[in-house]
Amino acid sequence: MPDLLVISHAATNAVNRNIYIKLQELGWNTALLIPESIQFSSGRKAADTKRTIDPVIYLKPLLGNNPRTYIYEGLTALLDELKPKIVLLDNDPVSRLAVEAGKWCRKNNRVLVCQSCENLAIDLRSSFQRGGIKSIPAAVYKYFLKRRSLPLVTSVFTISKEGTTVFEKMGYKNVCQIPLGFNPCIFFQNEDSRKRIRNELQLNKPVIAYFGRLSKEKGVHLLIEALAGLKDLEWTFMIDRFDLYATSYHVFLQQLISDHGIADRVVYIDAGHEEIAEYMNAADAVIVPSISTPKWKEQYGRVASEAMACGKVVIVSASGTLPELVGECGIVFPEGDIVALKNELKRYLNNPGQFNYLKTEAAKRAKEYLSLPTQAAIMNNMLHQLITSKVMSKN
Repeated sequence: MPDLLVISHAATNAVNRNIYIKLQELGWNTALLIPESIQFSSGRKAADTKRTIDPVIYLKPLLGNNPRTYIYEGLTALLDELKPKIVLLDNDPVSRLAVEAGKWCRKNNRVLVCQSCENLAIDLRSSFQRGGIKSIPAAVYKYFLKRRSLPLVTSVFTISKEGTTVFEKMGYKNVCQIPLGFNPCIFFQNEDSRKRIRNELQLNKPVIAYFGRLSKEKGVHLLIEALAGLKDLEWTFMIDRFDLYATSYHVFLQQLISDHGIADRVVYIDAGHEEIAEYMNAADAVIVPSISTPKWKEQYGRVASEAMACGKVVIVSASGTLPELVGECGIVFPEGDIVALKNELKRYLNNPGQFNYLKTEAAKRAKEYLSLPTQAAIMNNMLHQLITSKVMSKN
């Protein structure tokens, strides 16, 4: 019988199980319920194979594709079988899954905790302001989901101040902000990796890097435009290799690079999550130029914390959680402002040495406040508090 049952579609990806390994190391008898497979825009992905270090894993079919409405086949039967003390749902509390898990927890006097990345208000007025009349049916559905889940959810874990405010205003109890921790065994200042990668790629100029998803809201085109205005300075642009014709945005990025005549300054890399750290170490400055849209703003930006841990100069836009993440240990520019981004890059490229203090402070901040051990310690403390409160209320 596990103390903690984690229900998580994100844990189909093995790297997202690392936090639960940490909790297990802290004494929590942990089990994971994850989908056999999950549908993405690029196709259906099967769950990664269980590693020897992973907690016990239960695979179940996931019925539906929308995180608000999908449900696991046989969920109640599994809960009846395992009888966990805490159900940790890695999903928004405003969801069908939270309602179903919450009903079981209330019936069996157990604790339900929901983890959410949400940082946008979902009330009717806010939804209408963002999406107009077409957004109202979905907003009404969310309203009724909230009404049903509100008395069933014991606590909500958020990843930002904005997210904390959103759920506190909705009336959820015990809302606690916890970082999405990076693995400090992978992301750290590594001079050997830096020398090796720079030699392999023949990097002998300052390297400006972008890591992560290539989509319009991530603002990669802004970074390309800013760099194109600095051709009189020495730099190399490092970016993940992308399929030129996978999306219209990929075609647009490639055309932008070609039109500005900077193709000879671009270095493309192919790297998995753990290999990215080596390329981060080879870089000098890492840019996260996200742009908010009516329906999205940067929820976290884990690349920023990982790059900070590697001792990089991190330049981020003011979208969502990014300024909160870097604090005073990074550079923040107004989102969408190409001129401001160009000026910050110019300031860095003209005198990289004056930013050395930022590298040291960034690495220190990342390790202390944003790492996996920090995330696990906060979660461990909060889960123990919730268990204690539940026992005391029962007595």
